[in-house]
Amino acid sequence: MRRSLRAAIALTAAVVLVPALSGASLALPTAAVQPVHKPAWVAPRFNAQPAMMTDAQVIKDAAPERALYARQAAEAAAAAAAAAAAQAAAAVVARSHTINIWTTGFQAQVNACRGGVDMTARYGMPIVAEHWSCGGSSFPTAAGSIVSFTGLDAGSYRVIGVVATLDAYTAHTYQVPHNYEMLYQTCRGGNSQYTEFIALQRVG
Repeated sequence: MRRSLRAAIALTAAVVLVPALSGASLALPTAAVQPVHKPAWVAPRFNAQPAMMTDAQVIKDAAPERALYARQAAEAAAAAAAAAAAQAAAAVVARSHTINIWTTGFQAQVNACRGGVDMTARYGMPIVAEHWSCGGSSFPTAAGSIVSFTGLDAGSYRVIGVVATLDAYTAHTYQVPHNYEMLYQTCRGGNSQYTEFIALQRVG
């Protein structure tokens, strides 16, 4: 009797009742029933926000960049000032450059080294010449410079620039530019192989 009771209890413990579709209860082994596991609670993750910088920190961090900009601005201002000073000095020199056109002629008169020589008759166009050592080396070539002629061809002229460099030993007159109001001729460095022609425009 006792043995039968223990067997019945063991059998009862080994099954559970589940409702069937018909409404009846079916016995299933406990091993077939799986427990429902709830997911463990996980704390939500939030993106870390960068710390807000104070105005003082922003100003401090920007100091090297401001210093760089200030240095570059100072260098640019110094360069501009130097360029302006050089231009002003060149303008003063140009304004003070005066040539006396003392006669007309050609090589003999130029060799006299007494000033500019009008060689218009020789070239068939307005040309004034000087040797390099007699004034040609100081004649301005920068465009915009102003020079003054006294004597023949008196007046003020604006420099246009060097418009031709010819070899006096091989060049021909037709190679000299003809479409300028006045040309100034000199031999660069005293070398006739580098005869320069500087174009001038009358302004006064």
